[in-house]
Amino acid sequence: MYAYSESRGLSVSKTTFCTADVRFSERPSGETILSYGLLLVFLLFLYANPALLFPALGDVRPTQLVAAAALGMLFIEKMAGRQSLTLVWPESHLILAFLGAAGLSCLTALWSRYALENLQDLAKFVAVYFLIVNCINSERRLGAILWAMVIGGLFPALGAAHNYWNSAVVEGRTTWIGIFGNPNDLAASLVFLIPLAIAVGSDLRPWLRPAAWAIVAALIAAILLTFSRGGILGLIAVLVMLALHHGSVTRRVLTMILLVASLLFISFFWSRGEGFSHLSQDFTAHQRLTTIQVGLAMFQDHPLFGVGLGCSVIGWPLYAPPNLSNKWLHNHNTFVQVLSETGIAGFIPFVLLLIAALRDARRVAASCQEFGRERMARLTAALEVSLWGFLVCAMAGGIALTWFPYLLIGAVSAAKSVALGELADSHAVEN
Repeated sequence: MYAYSESRGLSVSKTTFCTADVRFSERPSGETILSYGLLLVFLLFLYANPALLFPALGDVRPTQLVAAAALGMLFIEKMAGRQSLTLVWPESHLILAFLGAAGLSCLTALWSRYALENLQDLAKFVAVYFLIVNCINSERRLGAILWAMVIGGLFPALGAAHNYWNSAVVEGRTTWIGIFGNPNDLAASLVFLIPLAIAVGSDLRPWLRPAAWAIVAALIAAILLTFSRGGILGLIAVLVMLALHHGSVTRRVLTMILLVASLLFISFFWSRGEGFSHLSQDFTAHQRLTTIQVGLAMFQDHPLFGVGLGCSVIGWPLYAPPNLSNKWLHNHNTFVQVLSETGIAGFIPFVLLLIAALRDARRVAASCQEFGRERMARLTAALEVSLWGFLVCAMAGGIALTWFPYLLIGAVSAAKSVALGELADSHAVEN
């Protein structure tokens, strides 16, 4: 087995393993056991929001405490094993470039203090990205991480359903607590989990698999009850991809049933005033388009570093049309959000990061399938579908400053590092 201080490229076949683009060294004896365990707890806490469920824990901040402990333990374990931090080319370098550009945007931000606060949040996302990359060193750990995310997702899904049942809704739309308090963000975060839930559920014994499909149904129900148009478009996109191209015939049929059920819900039980018809006369849709136009105007005035990370909402009154200038609206397109807030300096690494993650997820899945690593191929293919779901949701929402894309990209980078190590081992055995 090998560990990578830097992993470059993925080019393999049954008869050839190209090491020209890969630099690797023997894995030291030290293992990231404690930091990995704390990472699992952190992911569960991230979705569960224990400090909000139990206000007495508010002063302790258990989620932040566990994350800090995991990062600290990672450095201790790395030093004890005389290991360097794992960097996966090009994702690790691109995410650092994006973080650097976001930092530079604070220098010219419309409100520097607010931009710095958002930079701290982004730095946390990046730190957890590297925590995932450095803790996942096997297929088993990758599966466990995805299970932690799926099980954690039950907290907001069931919480949102509970709120809807008890009429604790906002304009007829269900929400939950904390980072899931916005219906659109809640829906998007659950969309990303559906391919993962189906993939990890396939590992269960046959008599337990209905439980995994029950989890998928709960996630879909919560998404539908948010009445988030962007989230539902992301849901349809991932279900179509899964039904057409992923899994056994049984999984495809079950996925198609869930897709049809979702479409029937939209057709017959949609209760939100804004729907998918008459969009040209839809005031909310008009607002979304206006936020995009305003974001592009901000970019034109601040093309290099933007108006500052998170500061597009601060610039809204300066750029919005008179009939909307009394509101404070976020940009409802992630790519325009990044462009307006970090300029071209941040937009380029952000877009390249997404492209690289999608490309590597597909390549790793194909290579693992060719080498007979069915489970690894299935998990990585699910991550690719989740990233496509992110792209769809990103077109209708500004979600660059949320945890979930960085968790997915971290898992893809880790899968790539693990696959390269295992394929290198296979090549060494064959020779």
